[in-house]
Amino acid sequence: MALSDTKSPTSVLTCPKGYPSLATFLDSDENFMVYRRFGYIQSRLLLEKQDDLQKLENKLDKYDNQVQRTKPVNLITRDLTEEDAGPRRQLMEKIEQKFCEYGQCISIQRIRNI
Repeated sequence: MALSDTKSPTSVLTCPKGYPSLATFLDSDENFMVYRRFGYIQSRLLLEKQDDLQKLENKLDKYDNQVQRTKPVNLITRDLTEEDAGPRRQLMEKIEQKFCEYGQCISIQRIRNI
């Protein structure tokens, strides 16, 4: 791909020196688009998020066991008072947030392996 075919609005020769010209150059040909993937950090983040999710999963299990002993009917219905539904809902919101963060990291990891 010639420099005139670049998708960048400027050419290497006309843009400011430093990162702007480097970015323009890298964008001038797909073969130049080589970047560090930070695999070690990605792995550490995934392991950390897995650990967080496992802890939340354990909290959910403990909560379910407690409810099973005190109000077992609450485990088979969604028609609950705010007092009964609140703690579970808060825990599930934390789980959902962490799960989505984990899912984003996994998606990035999968894209990296393509």
